[in-house]
Amino acid sequence: MKIVVIGNGIVGEALISALCEEGHSVTVIDEDAETVAAVVNKYDVLGVTGNGASIDIQTEAGVPECDIIISVAQSDELNLLCCMIGKQLGAKRSIARVRDPDYLKQVSFMSRNLGIDMIVNPEYEAAREAARLIRFPAAMKLEKFANGQVEVVEIHIGANHPFIDLALKDFKSRFGTNTLICTVVRGDEFFIPGGNFVIREGDIVSIAGSRIDINELFVKIGLIGKQLKRILLIGGGRITRYLVGPLRESGYKIRIIEKELAVCEELADIFPNVKIIHGDATDPTLLDEEGIKDADACVVMTSSDHTNLIISMFAQSREVDKVIAKIASPSFVKLSENAGVDSNITPQFIITSKVLQYVRGQANKDGKGAKSSIVALHRIADNRVEALEFDVAEDFKQAGVPLSKLKLKQNVLVAATIRNGAVNYAHGNTTIEAGDKVIVLTSNPHVCYLNDVLE
Repeated sequence: MKIVVIGNGIVGEALISALCEEGHSVTVIDEDAETVAAVVNKYDVLGVTGNGASIDIQTEAGVPECDIIISVAQSDELNLLCCMIGKQLGAKRSIARVRDPDYLKQVSFMSRNLGIDMIVNPEYEAAREAARLIRFPAAMKLEKFANGQVEVVEIHIGANHPFIDLALKDFKSRFGTNTLICTVVRGDEFFIPGGNFVIREGDIVSIAGSRIDINELFVKIGLIGKQLKRILLIGGGRITRYLVGPLRESGYKIRIIEKELAVCEELADIFPNVKIIHGDATDPTLLDEEGIKDADACVVMTSSDHTNLIISMFAQSREVDKVIAKIASPSFVKLSENAGVDSNITPQFIITSKVLQYVRGQANKDGKGAKSSIVALHRIADNRVEALEFDVAEDFKQAGVPLSKLKLKQNVLVAATIRNGAVNYAHGNTTIEAGDKVIVLTSNPHVCYLNDVLE
């Protein structure tokens, strides 16, 4: 597909990298000539320097002939304008990054009347992920499929964990729950494991199951402890603002520490019943005075990876039950994991998954004939495995064939099927039928259709 990306910041570069890996023809527009030169040298893309809202610049970049225009510049208004102009010039579809909470309320209007096909909001999605992790604190990461019927959670196998030295073929008989171990990350290696695979201390394991079944498993292995009640939020930016509402509605007690006085005053107006603390959260004395030891969870969402990592490590040292950090740089993600931080949230990775899901879905629609289309796409196992949800169409080549006889490509796992609302976790006799939803995990790139996982 021909795709034009406007804006080469953190989110823009993450999208450019992913789209190039998928083999799309990408052109980048940015006002900074050095930024354009850098991205052209780094990736196989074309670059145009100039204002993304300029008709002449968009025409030079090939927007009138492109399949998708994606605008992820710093300004919401600029992104909306770029997409509106792009659609008028002839772009088939448009995606805009829009972060302001007021605009988020108008998504349906913008889609219906402004020609914006998709709105992406990294901060909103990061807040949703943080809320899921607070509600399910035993997980490092949690993704939902099939309207919440299936969840995939990642956990760390620490010392004395009951999974240590467990062969997967013995998993169900040992724990007796209707769940499935899908992937394992071990150091720099990752696996989609078979029955003879043995789990070791230090592994990061992903498990698929319903919320009830995963809860049952976690109770059996001692990962369900006390429920979190007291939440300490560090940083008063957009993620925090999106997060406070759902947490308050769920009955959590919230405190916010923010460095800038003006932001504190604004937060106090927006959330009059939340305790707002003006201070520098990198000061250990302040954190101790504000009772970090009494917090059940600490969510660190400042604009600095350095700050987030330092505060998260301090929270870990004070034995806070759940520590969640926003980390933008991939190199800092690994540092954070090595430091023992429970969960990292990387907004640009979340948005990249959503855009790839949309792009592959559009490629599907543009193809000829019925296709088993992607409904959801999440990256797990250190972003090396994709968890995909498909709606199974009549074109699926091997409908009715048991999985034990199905010729799947290497590094493919069928985790579950959903038929008539019932979830069936995959085993040798499982079949995939037209009308099913199916959850597939794979490390193979560029999977657009369910048929792509077949030999």
